Amino acid sequence: MRVEMKAVEAADEPAPTGFVQVERDGQRAILLTPDEIDPERRYPLVTVLHGAGRQDEMLAKAYRDEAEARQSLFLIPRSYHPTWDLIVGEGRRDLDFLEYAYDLVYRRYPVDAYRQALVGYSDGASYGLSIVLSNPRIFRAVMAWAAGFVAFDFSAVDDGDPRPDLLLEYGTHDPVFPFEQVALPMRQHLEGAGYPVEFRVDQGGRHWPSGDFQAEALDWFFALGPNAPLAGAGPPQ
Repeated sequence: MRVEMKAVEAADEPAPTGFVQVERDGQRAILLTPDEIDPERRYPLVTVLHGAGRQDEMLAKAYRDEAEARQSLFLIPRSYHPTWDLIVGEGRRDLDFLEYAYDLVYRRYPVDAYRQALVGYSDGASYGLSIVLSNPRIFRAVMAWAAGFVAFDFSAVDDGDPRPDLLLEYGTHDPVFPFEQVALPMRQHLEGAGYPVEFRVDQGGRHWPSGDFQAEALDWFFALGPNAPLAGAGPPQ
């Protein structure tokens, strides 16, 4: 689940703004940007991961105003299969495409290397948790709605690595990931491993995000301070 960052090389052409398509070999992502990019500032980068069924277009509509309002970049990739490679057990095709998309973003936009996060829904939440915990020098936080599992070798993280902040939200009546069997053990497991966990409960909620999740999750992330500038953190310069 490691994400490899390439050295940033400036692009010759101006960076497009607004609703930007990223495509390669049958895979695609949507990048949402502020209306104007100031080359003198650095923009947080939030990656949004859909659940099973590839709701990337729905998420692009839901997040379309956030880029300007938050003065941030939002990357919304689509999995090659109906869900992510980790879950279908087919190599790292989605992760390789994500690396490709990051490379394009870093080349064209001034990214704040210390304010990067993932938002994930259901399968995307499990995938996002796995990516963030495997890459603590890159990602500041993850906001996970109804994560079912995390695939991560805790021994792969060095003692000197930062511990990303985690926001977990679950519905108490989720029939897919029952609250007592999934949500509470997930919280206990991650807190026991030393991660700071913000645990939120959608009372009566089922397997669909609450109407407040998106705004509250983003408010929570943007209220965090940046990652400490550790050696090797963020994309290489």
